[in-house]
Amino acid sequence: MNTMGSRPPARWLLAAVTMASGLLLAHHVLEFAAVLREGAGAAALTLDFRTYMCGAASLKTPYDICHNGEFVSGFVYPPPSLIYFHLLSRMPMDLAFLLHSAMSMAALAGAAWAALRLVDVPRSAAITALLAALAIAPIGTSIAAGQVNILLMASAVVGMGCASRGRPVCAGLAIALGFWLKIYPGLVPALFLTPRKWRAALATVAACAALALVGLLWAAPGLYIQYFTALLPQAQGYTMPGVAQSLAGVATHVAAGGGQPILHFVPIPEAVQLASRVVLAVGVLLAMAHGLATREARPLDSLNLLLCASLVAAPNAWGYHYALVFPAILAALARTLHHPRALRTAVVLACWLALVIPAWTDPPAPLAAQPWFNVPFRARYGLVALVLIALILWDARQDLRSALGRWRVPSGNFSRR
Repeated sequence: MNTMGSRPPARWLLAAVTMASGLLLAHHVLEFAAVLREGAGAAALTLDFRTYMCGAASLKTPYDICHNGEFVSGFVYPPPSLIYFHLLSRMPMDLAFLLHSAMSMAALAGAAWAALRLVDVPRSAAITALLAALAIAPIGTSIAAGQVNILLMASAVVGMGCASRGRPVCAGLAIALGFWLKIYPGLVPALFLTPRKWRAALATVAACAALALVGLLWAAPGLYIQYFTALLPQAQGYTMPGVAQSLAGVATHVAAGGGQPILHFVPIPEAVQLASRVVLAVGVLLAMAHGLATREARPLDSLNLLLCASLVAAPNAWGYHYALVFPAILAALARTLHHPRALRTAVVLACWLALVIPAWTDPPAPLAAQPWFNVPFRARYGLVALVLIALILWDARQDLRSALGRWRVPSGNFSRR
């Protein structure tokens, strides 16, 4: 982390963001304390955690038990992850929850350290941005609910950090662990298909294969087949309108009239499914192009572009999934606090404020009755991801133009017949 800058950060802005972040972090603590008081076995926030403990208790039929009557419920993680959840399921629920929370907090610390090493701003701006990024609602909710999204985010950030520093084995292992916990980090190796990182790509493939083989010690081959041919495709076809913060969730919400969220899974129209896949493909290609255009000088931005695009494209990106946006909002805040400009500062702070409001928050009733306001309010996390993508591309505009000039075939190379 560079401690030198061309100009000192605006102190009043640093102080204001720090004070607001402190209050929001206190809310995270109170939310976590409330779960502990209620008990992980009874708290409303830990419903998913209890479901996963229930399903993972069986190493033979984890995907066939502990359903709640919905299309996508029960244990929904890849077979190798069973060993982690199964070991937790053998413990008292409260102890398992505390151990998982400690794991998430340790991963969050590692991700923050790795991300800050890739952000070139003075220490004062970096620390303030870190506090603000930690204060977003998806981080607090993921920890209080016992979700795994922080572990996935840490896998991606640490993997990219290791690859950028010439440590391909560590990068491959980090990505493989995240992939076999939940498949999101499986997109990251696309950013390793460059001359400087191809060893990390090979290491990732090898580590994924090795962990899959090791997973056969506790997960039968049939579970792999069931997961990839039945459970995963089924999960991609359903969403909750007004709850999912993604293209699919927004589109189905609009199709349903844009009113109150629908708290059960509904089929995603085929056209929307296709559009989501196109968005994901474009996001991956843009992230790869960003890495090549910047000559891999901004690896965190390339990763952030990929993570934001994956959230927008995912059919079921709930509020707590947006813990994956942590490195993107951290980088955006750090650069803005270091060199504040009126429009950029307003946009980034608006994105941050949108993320600190918990996903389940309802707008005032008169406004909630208006779809033109209700839909974007409930889709605000997805809109933030789109804005962050736009900012990353804007910052790389000169590099992208130069790259287009290098890649364009000169017209003089063609001769007329």
